[in-house]
Amino acid sequence: MSLAIIFAAILSREKIKGQNFFRVVFYIPNILSIVIISAIFSAIYDANNGMLNSILALFRGADAEPVYWLGDQSIVIYSLAGAMIWQAIGYYMVMYMASMASIPESLYESAKLDGCGNLRFIVSILLPLTKSAIGAMSVYTFINAWNMYMWPLLVTNSAQYRTVQIGVSMLYDIDAQALGLMMAGVVIVTVPSLSIFV
Repeated sequence: MSLAIIFAAILSREKIKGQNFFRVVFYIPNILSIVIISAIFSAIYDANNGMLNSILALFRGADAEPVYWLGDQSIVIYSLAGAMIWQAIGYYMVMYMASMASIPESLYESAKLDGCGNLRFIVSILLPLTKSAIGAMSVYTFINAWNMYMWPLLVTNSAQYRTVQIGVSMLYDIDAQALGLMMAGVVIVTVPSLSIFV
């Protein structure tokens, strides 16, 4: 969410050549299927022929031990988070840009005349005026965090699935006999998710 706010502020306020192109490029991952993105990142993170290890080999040497991005329990969650952020950041950015578009131009001009720096402008003006979008995106993020049970399964190809379980993937693995435990988990997931309608 933080990266999306920064990118939205840059692409909506700064005069950058090819702004519309960058907006499209950032949003494209959001329209791709999770299966396609999982295949892309499985190839990128591949320990033997992956793009990431090939780039690292340029600096570490070809004889260096490859990094097991999806096999090492200490880093697999970060590898998974990288893929999820890449997929979602465009959606959040577009939502924030829509909210920023409603801010009057006079505020931007007044801040510039008063000598307000970029960081001060974001903290004192941009964030307070987009708090409704930030609140909505926070709830959306919470719901998505519970529902992204497919990511660990698809990106890791089941190799480290149980070490990076997210939300309802734990419910999926509960023994069918423990119906009470499963139902309690569903209630825990459902009640906060309904808060978006309150």
